[in-house]
Amino acid sequence: MPSTRFTAALAALALATLPGLAAAQRPPAVQFSLTTQFAIAFGYSFAVGALMLAADRRWVDGVASEARRDPVVSVAVGSLGYYAAAVGFALLAITIVGIVVTIPGLLGLFVLALVGTPLGAYTAGRVLTDAGGAENRWLALFVGTILIGAVSAVPLVGGLLNTLVASPGVGVLMLRTKRRLLD
Repeated sequence: MPSTRFTAALAALALATLPGLAAAQRPPAVQFSLTTQFAIAFGYSFAVGALMLAADRRWVDGVASEARRDPVVSVAVGSLGYYAAAVGFALLAITIVGIVVTIPGLLGLFVLALVGTPLGAYTAGRVLTDAGGAENRWLALFVGTILIGAVSAVPLVGGLLNTLVASPGVGVLMLRTKRRLLD
């Protein structure tokens, strides 16, 4: 068992190197203005959400209702489950046989995020508009996509906030997929 003095020295050394690691990080090659980030997030979520509402409003309402029925589970599965699946696929990719499973799995996660993000925005918009007494699907979609655009533009924590707003939609889709696979 190492001594506490050695452990404390090792911890101090690790903490002393963190600022150097943080300073060595390069900013992303392309940085958009806050307005552009808002416009991209809002535009994508509204366009895909409008297509889904126009195609099958009952299905979209069913996803939103399921997310609202148990919000803690849908948010937890949507955020933690999504990242756990991504890490699991990455670990599986280490093996040669796992690559065959990993590539379609990661593509599936990508599509899940593309569909789940507007559904999460719609769900958040539905909660807000119902609280305000408005029962309009299109208004709920508009409010939810404004919310997703606004949180995406927040510096430093925008990605985390975007994940939290989008996670109910992703979570419900993951839970529905699990139920289908097990039935």
